[in-house]
Amino acid sequence: MFTSLTEANAALEKKDLQIQQLAKKLKSTQLSMKMLQHQVEQLLRRVYGRRSEKLDPNQLMFDDLILQALDQPVPQPVPELPIEEETERKKPRTVKRRHPGRIPIPEHLERVEIVVDIPEEKKVCPETGKPLKKIGEEVSEKLEYRPGKLLVNVYKRPKYASPDSLASGHVGVITAPMPDHPIEKCKADVGLISHIIVSKFADHLPLYRQDGIFEREGVTIPRGTQTSWVLQVYEAIRPLEQELKKAVLERDILFTDDSIIPLQVKGNGRVKKARLWVYVRGGPGPPLTVYDFSRDRSKKRPLSFLGDYQGYIHADAYSGYDELFRKEGVIEVGCWVHARRKFDEAASSRPQEATEIMARIAQLYKLEAQCAEMEPKDRSRQRQQYARPIIDGIFARIEELRSVTLPSEPLRKAMGYALNQREALCRYLDDGRLKADNNTAENAIRPLALGRKNWLFAGSERGARATALFLGLIQSCKACEVNPWQYLNDMLRRIMSHPVNRLRDLLPDQWQPASKDNPGLLIQ
Repeated sequence: MFTSLTEANAALEKKDLQIQQLAKKLKSTQLSMKMLQHQVEQLLRRVYGRRSEKLDPNQLMFDDLILQALDQPVPQPVPELPIEEETERKKPRTVKRRHPGRIPIPEHLERVEIVVDIPEEKKVCPETGKPLKKIGEEVSEKLEYRPGKLLVNVYKRPKYASPDSLASGHVGVITAPMPDHPIEKCKADVGLISHIIVSKFADHLPLYRQDGIFEREGVTIPRGTQTSWVLQVYEAIRPLEQELKKAVLERDILFTDDSIIPLQVKGNGRVKKARLWVYVRGGPGPPLTVYDFSRDRSKKRPLSFLGDYQGYIHADAYSGYDELFRKEGVIEVGCWVHARRKFDEAASSRPQEATEIMARIAQLYKLEAQCAEMEPKDRSRQRQQYARPIIDGIFARIEELRSVTLPSEPLRKAMGYALNQREALCRYLDDGRLKADNNTAENAIRPLALGRKNWLFAGSERGARATALFLGLIQSCKACEVNPWQYLNDMLRRIMSHPVNRLRDLLPDQWQPASKDNPGLLIQ
């Protein structure tokens, strides 16, 4: 029993304070549990969830959650626009590895004879004017690849000499030179090397798997030999690196992204996270692609690569681009896919509000699909008329939701991302050549992600730079609807004697196959 009213009031105040503290602690615990639950759900979605991000805006707008969440009328559907392995264990250092040497060419493979002859006007002795006499042939065999089968190209080069020199014993022999090849005295012909490159960088087949494929054909091509061929070809075509870069940067619209390329550290065998930066040419014409290798993700890398470039750059909100976008003449274009992804991640904790924002973003993409075939000016006009009101509504709703969310909530972070990127997200409305997202660059980086799951890492910085060049050429071929093998098989035969000031002609967007009427290369 309390002895006085004062003591009773003090006890009640103490209990009220305890209740408030417990209620605050309970609220904090519930919030922590919600955040942990959100993290678990995101992890489960990454492992087991669907990867597609496509949404039907009309379906979302009639979702029960949205109808319950909205205090205002549900936005109407978008109007239709008018139609106008396991790695091998290393051997002890004391054991010397045996060099495989020159690869033998099996006898069971089909032989295709290729006569490489001298021109008719040179078959006359320059001293006597008499016709030269054939005295034999130089025979060289090179393992070749034709899609679907291995064969052997047999190069026969007739040898000629003057009849008078034969009689005197001082024989002067004339033969046609061997066709150009990026690797001197290589036992593999260009078609086979092109196949190895395409198989690795387009089909994501590591060299050890290709080794097994060749063994099934009865041909042994050690992995080390294939690696040597790929790197030697890279050295032969390195001038195309700068040429491809100049071609990509010649337009004022660019898409960029970056991703990890594991790099084996020389000496200790460990692997570090290096980077490949992708740059895709925008605007009219095929989107040529170039990759740039760097050992880190420093903000200096895009600055160094782009140099004095001026124009629009589509990118995500990576802080490393901030200094780039502060340069005069460089204009940032935001990515609505990244913005939408943040709300998608927040849907597990705030399903009603997050789904509503995603439904509005889906409206933007329905509009983009409707005006995809329009001219840039018409597309920009339709965006201003139909898309801008939707975007204004998105940001108005975000401002309303800020007052009812906590700073630590995923939805608040998603809204913060959108608000910070507001100007960049709206920029695509002003120019019909721009896109609403950075998917072009993300699609270009996907082959790297698929490749590293198979070949795991680059064995050296030189190998990583070779990967960057071959990926750029192959992805550019795909964008230009050019068969990568046909392109490499032709380009590698020509590049060694091609004029340096005309290398641009050998890039996929301007490449034309060489004429088949080559008098020095007769296939019998």
